Amino acid sequence: MHILYVIEQMSRIGGMERIIAEKINRLAAMSDIKVTLLLVWKDRQRPVFEIDSRVGIKHIDAQMMKGGLTYPIVVWRYNRLVRQLKPDVTVLSWVTGAMLATFGKHVGKTIFELHHSAATMKHAWLLRSLQRRTDVVVTLTPEDAQYFTQAQRVEVIPNFTTIDGNRLPDYDTKHCVALGRMVPAKDYPRMVRLWKEVVKEHPDWVLDIYGDGPEREHIQQSIEEAQLSDKICLHGNTKEVAKAYGEASIYLMTSRTEGFPMVLLEAMTMGLPVVAFDCPHGPRNIIRNGVNGLLIDMKDDKAYVSALTLLMDNAERRRLMGEKAHETAMRFSCENIMQRWMDLFNSLVNDK
Repeated sequence: MHILYVIEQMSRIGGMERIIAEKINRLAAMSDIKVTLLLVWKDRQRPVFEIDSRVGIKHIDAQMMKGGLTYPIVVWRYNRLVRQLKPDVTVLSWVTGAMLATFGKHVGKTIFELHHSAATMKHAWLLRSLQRRTDVVVTLTPEDAQYFTQAQRVEVIPNFTTIDGNRLPDYDTKHCVALGRMVPAKDYPRMVRLWKEVVKEHPDWVLDIYGDGPEREHIQQSIEEAQLSDKICLHGNTKEVAKAYGEASIYLMTSRTEGFPMVLLEAMTMGLPVVAFDCPHGPRNIIRNGVNGLLIDMKDDKAYVSALTLLMDNAERRRLMGEKAHETAMRFSCENIMQRWMDLFNSLVNDK
């Protein structure tokens, strides 16, 4: 079986890039599967996440530019490469993938894989039109699946994590942690404002934030204006994510929107209880409020501060919730989720 994955680029740190790298590496390790990665944008930087040497890499080499002239070139080059590669299954993602799903001339079966919330994805008309051109739409949550009522077939397959969760954290540690790209959707400035309220009564606690992105300077400015430079530390990107989680006893999330957040799953795998807003759509599919974490109404900052304070005040409560979080995360093991992908691929190939 030949599986083609199409993605815009792999030189940036993000949850979508990480999970695709993990998937194609696992698939390439199987003796009866050939995997090709097709990169859309002209980008010769080394992939941030390691790619198995058995994965073939091809390039469309389209220039990133404003306006509509680039996309016809992308479609033309995609069609040419697909005719050459003759994949059994093509997996497309993100905005360019939606465009290719709609206008491309495909060989074999096609899957559109939604890595973000459909409610926040731009170009909604592409999401509507691709339903008629793809064989399967795969979403991360049941809520997102409801957007694709005209699709031939919809499957819900969540993300997985390969992080080692065999060692639970020290729940006496007075550290909270957050990881993710510094973009508006993650709303780190709100996290800073909430932390300012929390440390009034808990001055011995520290918040570590890992990640990078266009909002970093703004977030750093928010920290300085709040006079929290000794209470919040921006660490930048890290590949040692297990170490970052392992040094904390609570995970924080203030996102406005999510798909199926990898960082949330990783934190829970490491045994961290989570405090998160009930944003569309991912957290509510993982967190059981009061059991493995605390899920807060999106509009209620005071409730978030109270919930976080509740955990900070009680190490035993952190331990009990953390252990339940770890149990929950085990349902999303790599083996279980990859088997669901293999069942999907086999059903498509056998349906030819």
